[in-house]
Amino acid sequence: MARQPRQFARQGAASDLPDRASVRAYVGPPGEPIWDGEALRVHDGSTPGGVRLARTGRKAVTDQNYVVVLADTYVALTALTALTAARLVTLPSAAAYAPGQVLYVADETGACSADAGLTITVAAAGTDTIAGQPSVALGSPYQKLAFHSNGSNLWTFA
Repeated sequence: MARQPRQFARQGAASDLPDRASVRAYVGPPGEPIWDGEALRVHDGSTPGGVRLARTGRKAVTDQNYVVVLADTYVALTALTALTAARLVTLPSAAAYAPGQVLYVADETGACSADAGLTITVAAAGTDTIAGQPSVALGSPYQKLAFHSNGSNLWTFA
């Protein structure tokens, strides 16, 4: 017997889940996958919207400011020059990022230096905070910070 293709539950006008709010409110049976228009999630039978699946990947950023997108899990600054200013990396909304998924921001150049004025500032979006502050800074060569969202309004880091 030929295998029958299956469709994921998903957001869309032709679906019983017409918008992102309805997807995020839906509690499906354990193991049911769902697409919210942005990320793949799997239901556990109790979490509204399901559990977002972790992604991995490296985003190389060359000597510019960067706004982290939800697909990012590792942001690597690959060029910092003395002719440019300190760099700013802005985190996504903590409410939109998968709680518990690690998001790394790293200096891969070795040029990051608070003494030289070549820092990498990581800022929270909107009214979110990072350990109670609006931002934190990387100021040492090859420094890397690991950020975690609480799924609401706070990022912690190590």
